Amino acid sequence: MECSTINASLEKKKDPRFTTRVNITVHSYRYRLADPDGISAKAVIDQIVRSGILSDDSAKEIEEVRFKQTKIKKTCKEKTIIRIEEV
Repeated sequence: MECSTINASLEKKKDPRFTTRVNITVHSYRYRLADPDGISAKAVIDQIVRSGILSDDSAKEIEEVRFKQTKIKKTCKEKTIIRIEEV
């Protein structure tokens, strides 16, 4: 797991930032690629809901979750980018 680059706390907002269904893409840049069946975004999506970006993590709110991996040459360059797109 990578180190957090955000120090500010995330408060739950009153109104979600997305009001339509979304697709979520989790793109990991890794020195050592994970097994495709071992990748999960559950904790990330739960935190997206807690922070008020989405109102719920149900199929009513999320149409699709996609996973991508890119192999990189240095462990210090590892990162994960979460993209949320309205459908």
